[in-house]
Amino acid sequence: MKKMLVFNHKMSLLYDEVYNYITRTNNLDTDCNIIICPSNIYLELFTNNSEWSIGAQNMYYNIDENHTGEISSLQLKALGVEYVIVGHNERIVDFNESGRIINLKLIEALDANIFPILCFGEDADEDYREKLPQLLDSYLKDILNIDFITFAYEPIYAIGTGVHPSTDKIKEIISFVSNYLEVKYHKKPNLIYGGSVTSSNIYDIINIDGINGVIVGKISSDIREVEKIINNI
Repeated sequence: MKKMLVFNHKMSLLYDEVYNYITRTNNLDTDCNIIICPSNIYLELFTNNSEWSIGAQNMYYNIDENHTGEISSLQLKALGVEYVIVGHNERIVDFNESGRIINLKLIEALDANIFPILCFGEDADEDYREKLPQLLDSYLKDILNIDFITFAYEPIYAIGTGVHPSTDKIKEIISFVSNYLEVKYHKKPNLIYGGSVTSSNIYDIINIDGINGVIVGKISSDIREVEKIINNI
């Protein structure tokens, strides 16, 4: 299976920077499966011009048109968007997204044939053996098949801080989550890692047993850093 690189731009890139980014990412030489997740206002520019897969950073769980400021699965599909990030901790903290909301988004994405990238993780003072099963159970309520879900393990304390667990710790937690989901769903999950991933640590992280890729945050909008990440894999 190809390694997956998810580039979550968050609110980065101004309009006059987008075309340079698209041109240079189109020239990347890699066998990895690249998914670029720009701001919603740039989705059409990327789906029309990028040679890589495109994901959205968010999606509403209801396709009713009367929701000001939201974006639906139908709109994303019409643009050619293939992936959507669900459950990112910044959405939980800043927009009070509950486990139920994340569950509804996940169900809607799967119903719309959009591949969800489901983020989950624990804080530094939480026991992952207790926290992660609880989280995953709430997110995956009524989900019968996990084949089309990418699980992005992002420890909360590592998001945007420059601090991340040791490779041994990541391997330990990835193994725990993989075993938990495999026992419950009888399928081996597709697991990637996120949280302070850079060109300096990408090689060590992406080669941890059980990890099929990474999700990179704000620095993924820096094309020079993206090129270094590709070169260092």
